[in-house]
Amino acid sequence: MLYFFRKYSETLKKDENFLKVLNMPPILCYNIRCTIMESARPCRNERLSGAMMRRQSSLFPALPSPKGVLFMSVSTRTRRPSSGRKQSSGKRKKSNRKPWILRFLRGTGTVILTTFLSLFLLFAVTGTICAIAATIYVTNYMESTQKVSITELSASFETNIWERDKKGKWVKAYTVPSEIKRLPVDLERIPQHVRDAFVYGEDERFYSHEGVDYKRTAASFANMILKFWATDQGGSTITQQLIKNLTGDDETSPQRKIREIKRAMLLEKEYSKDEILEAYMNYIGFGGAANGIQMAANKYFDKDVSELSIAEAACLAAIPQSPEKNNPFAGKNEKAYNDVTHTYYYTDTFNNTGREVNRKRMEYILMQMYKNGAITFDEYQEALNEHLVFTDSAEYLMAHPDKQKVEDDGTIVLNNDYEQEATSWAVDEALNEFAEMLMEERGISKERAMTLINNGGYQIYTTIDREMQDYIEAKYSDLDNLLAGMTNTQATTFFRDLDGDGEYEDEENMTLQSGFSAIDYKGRVLCTVGGIGEKTSSLGTNFASGEPQQPGSAIKPVTAYGFALQNDLITWGTQVLDAPCIEVDDPKRPGQKKWWPTNYADTNDVTVYTNQMVNIYYALQVSKNTIPALITKTYGRNRVYDFAKNTLGLKLDAKDEDYAPLSVGALRYGVTVKNLANAYMVYGNGGYYAPAHVIERITTSDGIDVPVPGDEYKQVIDADTSYIMNKLLQNVVQNGTGTAAQMMHNGKFIPIAGKTGTTSDWFDLMFVGLNPHFVSAVWIGYPQNKEIRNHWSIKSPLIWKNAIGEWIQQHYDDEDFEKDFPECEEVMAIPVCMATGKAANNACPKGEIGYWKTKNIPWCDNRQLGLGYNAFDDYAEEDEVQE
Repeated sequence: MLYFFRKYSETLKKDENFLKVLNMPPILCYNIRCTIMESARPCRNERLSGAMMRRQSSLFPALPSPKGVLFMSVSTRTRRPSSGRKQSSGKRKKSNRKPWILRFLRGTGTVILTTFLSLFLLFAVTGTICAIAATIYVTNYMESTQKVSITELSASFETNIWERDKKGKWVKAYTVPSEIKRLPVDLERIPQHVRDAFVYGEDERFYSHEGVDYKRTAASFANMILKFWATDQGGSTITQQLIKNLTGDDETSPQRKIREIKRAMLLEKEYSKDEILEAYMNYIGFGGAANGIQMAANKYFDKDVSELSIAEAACLAAIPQSPEKNNPFAGKNEKAYNDVTHTYYYTDTFNNTGREVNRKRMEYILMQMYKNGAITFDEYQEALNEHLVFTDSAEYLMAHPDKQKVEDDGTIVLNNDYEQEATSWAVDEALNEFAEMLMEERGISKERAMTLINNGGYQIYTTIDREMQDYIEAKYSDLDNLLAGMTNTQATTFFRDLDGDGEYEDEENMTLQSGFSAIDYKGRVLCTVGGIGEKTSSLGTNFASGEPQQPGSAIKPVTAYGFALQNDLITWGTQVLDAPCIEVDDPKRPGQKKWWPTNYADTNDVTVYTNQMVNIYYALQVSKNTIPALITKTYGRNRVYDFAKNTLGLKLDAKDEDYAPLSVGALRYGVTVKNLANAYMVYGNGGYYAPAHVIERITTSDGIDVPVPGDEYKQVIDADTSYIMNKLLQNVVQNGTGTAAQMMHNGKFIPIAGKTGTTSDWFDLMFVGLNPHFVSAVWIGYPQNKEIRNHWSIKSPLIWKNAIGEWIQQHYDDEDFEKDFPECEEVMAIPVCMATGKAANNACPKGEIGYWKTKNIPWCDNRQLGLGYNAFDDYAEEDEVQE
């Protein structure tokens, strides 16, 4: 503004009517003009001339003074008379200006103060807006949070797993133990000093707050940001901890904290302090399976809660803060390093870490009890010095011989009444499947999903055929049952000395393991076994559905061959060049290339190929590697990968979109036995697919049905493709690598289709077998990747037959057992022309019967039409693959 006035000051001097044009009030015009004239005059001491005064008088006539407005009239200003230029006195007048440093500091201080005040105002406004927004968000979120009820949450619903018996009647197979294992006790039975230990250890203002201790909550948030204390400071009250324990809502997020606070306040309005404390002490965890004060007293001291001393009460009150670390039995086995094998292993020496941790917190709780007047000083000192006798100590075991249990190695331990019997393979399958459903549906962890199952009161009805399950479990009780007619356990054991003591002990040696899964043509799991021998743990390692394995050549029908046949790119007799088609780096000759793949012979160090045209049916029959590689290269890895993954449901990794995985089964992680059998089901039922599922039906505690995977049953490939591939796989069993799977009934061959799979390093053996009633698959190998000893004597089709063959033969006459695979009218049986590989006409040299889609039968016209590859063609791809 000042710039504007100065710029136009000369104009104002010359034209007094300028301000009139602006239509300003006269008094304002007068003051503005005076200001401008003052700032623009050449000399500060110049007096206004009479003429100027007259012009001003005419421009600004006498006006009444506005009320409340003070201004200085020009006519009242006093100026010293001047008779020209002031004469110098010869002595310069001393300047009144302050030193520059003071002026600089004054200006700088003004800038700093102004900036600080501006920033303060900015932060204040921003903070106010954020606080308002946060308040609105929290208020709205809290309004949508449902209240909880101790009565509703305390009900421990039993989840049951059901199976059909031989008569088709549902029978209870297993009751899932509730995660909340407790012995409820009334508050009146809990001594006051036991209650005080928990209150003053966890929430000393419990009886004064309304569910939330805002002081502790604020301190917890402050410490989270500023780290005043070395450890995290919990802000949860007893009420909040009860909410978290009962709901299982332990998500680490502000939203969860808001829910917890709202629920705690609502709970406090509904229940008394004693009711909340009683529920808390009955439901909190004390490590392992022990929940609630009564079970904790039994587990750690073999006492009733009413018998606990002050020291024992403080010891138990120290556990809930971190049950798996603070309990007196916490610890782990020592780890040692084997210099010979360069591996770590766990020794039998148990290192108890929980005693010391528990003791520190116990002493803190005793001090809190003393400071709050719950115990006297003498009681405090006595509790500190009390000798605690835990049930896992030698002292306790010597005093209680009736509680002793002698292990196999002679060690005396406590007889733990809380140990649960190991679940069956079928129960594991059902629990894991339901957990995966919940994980995908709700985006939660597996641990959280299992908690929901344990306490949810679900009724889970399975597809298990109990007779078949019992049969297969009996076969898997002994490895020699599977190796019958080939070799034995001793000859295939991988001996090793992990601890370097020169002895090969049974615990160190590896014996072969195996997994088996059978699925009917609706996708229903009929039986499953995840390991050989007695099952000793629940939800442990499972070689049928939990551990992916390398399928080897068993991958070919569900990748290259399946894709090409479905898309009419090959037929039964299509002739293909048996030669390697992809150039790769040679690992044995650095810097040089070699052609890949070649075909494996009976030994693992010889590779061959004929460099001649062979028919598709024969290539699959003898399991050539060159043919699926050429198909994949010719028609595209991405298309074959998409067919296997998205059409047939193989759970492949993104890096499996390559030649080696899709051609010879060298997958990044592998596939499970169940998943591979599931992909093959389309070749036994006319092309229909449903995700393999062991759960037929689930109902909630309210009787509401939960959707299950079987609902997705649909046709994914053509019926004629399914039929022809089935015939190709039957040819493998009748004439190829799967002949050991043949079986007869009443002098006739039972229709069996199948495919073998062997990895190049002989780590894994796989076989998938189809009969008219179901498809099943078997894997055998070591738990760790090692070449199978005496592998040349083991045939995977015979492993499969030893596992399930007898059951198929016994039930082939059953009413519900189909006698053959479904027919297909869109397929014709015509001999193969031996010269061209096409459907033979009357003049052709006829070979064996082939199966052809009626919509595109390639009748022989005496012209050879096949798929070949010239390594020297200009259009040859140069893609690299991993062997």
